[in-house]
Amino acid sequence: MILIYLLKVSVCLLIFFATYKLILSKLTFFKFNRIYLLSTLLISFGIPALTVEHKQEVIVQQPVLNSPVTYSNDQTFEHDFTDGDMTGDSISWTAVAEYAYFFIVGVLVMRSLFMMGYIKRNLRKSMISIIDSVILVSADSKIKNCSFFDKIIIDSSLPEHEKELILRHESVHVNQAHVIDKLIVNLAACILWFNPIVYFWRSEIDNNHEFLADEKTAETTNKGHYASLLLNLAMPSNSLIVNSFSKLPLKNRIMMLYKKPDSGFQKLTYLIVIPVISICCFAFVNKKDVLVRKVVTITSGVGKQSKRAKKLTATLLKNIEDTVSKPVIADTIIVNSQTFLSADFINNKLSLDEVPKRATIDGELRDLVVNKELVLVVDAGHGGQDGASKSPSGIAEKDLNLRAAKILKEEADKRNIKVLLTRDRDKMIPLRDRLPDESATAFISIHHNSMPRPNMKVPFEGIEVIVSKQNPNIKYAEELGSTMLKSLSSLSGTTVRDSLKDANLLLLRESKVPALVIELGNISSYKSLAYFSDEKNLRIISNLILDGFIAYTKS
Repeated sequence: MILIYLLKVSVCLLIFFATYKLILSKLTFFKFNRIYLLSTLLISFGIPALTVEHKQEVIVQQPVLNSPVTYSNDQTFEHDFTDGDMTGDSISWTAVAEYAYFFIVGVLVMRSLFMMGYIKRNLRKSMISIIDSVILVSADSKIKNCSFFDKIIIDSSLPEHEKELILRHESVHVNQAHVIDKLIVNLAACILWFNPIVYFWRSEIDNNHEFLADEKTAETTNKGHYASLLLNLAMPSNSLIVNSFSKLPLKNRIMMLYKKPDSGFQKLTYLIVIPVISICCFAFVNKKDVLVRKVVTITSGVGKQSKRAKKLTATLLKNIEDTVSKPVIADTIIVNSQTFLSADFINNKLSLDEVPKRATIDGELRDLVVNKELVLVVDAGHGGQDGASKSPSGIAEKDLNLRAAKILKEEADKRNIKVLLTRDRDKMIPLRDRLPDESATAFISIHHNSMPRPNMKVPFEGIEVIVSKQNPNIKYAEELGSTMLKSLSSLSGTTVRDSLKDANLLLLRESKVPALVIELGNISSYKSLAYFSDEKNLRIISNLILDGFIAYTKS
């Protein structure tokens, strides 16, 4: 999000500016200060834009299918939300803020362009003569005794010796291309218009330009005469993209003009920039976990292992050097892409706490990877502006879905089963943002059926489980769905369809983990609505769903 990025840029800018004001601004190494001010300004924009990837291998257990899967031919009414890529609620205040931000940026950029055009028009009106890059203007010109890009503008009414001093001073601005710094910092001020630090930063860059020009000019000029001229020609400060010969306030320029140069040893002070940049990188560089998914087909029984697997397993047991930091549930152990059954460990009477994470095999120290904790991601279907359908009494499906998902999580917490909700309030979430991370064990989207037309007869009032045959890994979703149906079949008080349904839904089609849609009933039926509106019944259904999930992970 652009607003988060700009916030990070602003904090980086604050850290670099504080470092400059507290440590570097009093030094007389003006060239180093110029480099610092310009480079750290650019670095402040660059650091939050960087992303560091951290690759992490995830072992995903997939059971071998051991039971036939049956499908129902009944019509499926569940559909994807047609505007599924929309975000937020009916009014996205984040989007409004972003539009307002970009509007102001556009206005400020146009203002800067207008000011440059204004300077050019004023010069054409007041110009008396031009020799090479020096423009002589009338005494009443608003633009005088300054430099603008590669042009030096001087008041024609000044004495020749004063013109000469101004020419020397402004030539430094032109030769050192100070206009580039001003263009960059003015663009930064347009982008970070809301951050007061950027205006202080612009002022410090202007001051440093004048220090550089004063230092160079004073090498061949009497400092007293030069300081006197600065005071005589001082003009109010402005924000134009020009380098003025003398503008108020002048206190710091006069002080720096007479200040004794710092010793070369003090240049080491600039090494402070290294830890400062490191702190900003650590705090504001984006960190992205890239999960490398390895699918392991789980079988049971030690007898199914190859002789080499048995031999390596025995070697593992003999050469354990470390253990995992906490208990884990591990059906397989992976060593350099080789798969070994944890039954070997169990047969050797090792507890789960003692499953190794590193071992020496054939004289080589190798890492062992065990499966992560079981995680069930539960999605409360629809939400926000996607209210889906309503019952005859006006109850929105989105609200029933959210209530059921929260109760499911409550029951899971009681059983120490980790459940993550895609939403915990009435909010529209794009479908793709609901898709689970590949490290999840399974994904269930909770819905309630309804009839597409109010007067249609309700063909089925009970619970249904839906998968998508268009998912490349459909066999694992089928296994999860069949196990879930088996668990739910013990439910009394409502019917459970005894076969899976197929639907081309995005959440099912594109999920990287086994995914189901569970329809808890039909809100167009008063009987069905009354059943799953009873919290007691919902808690029974939730526990049966959790039983099916656990049974799937152990199959």
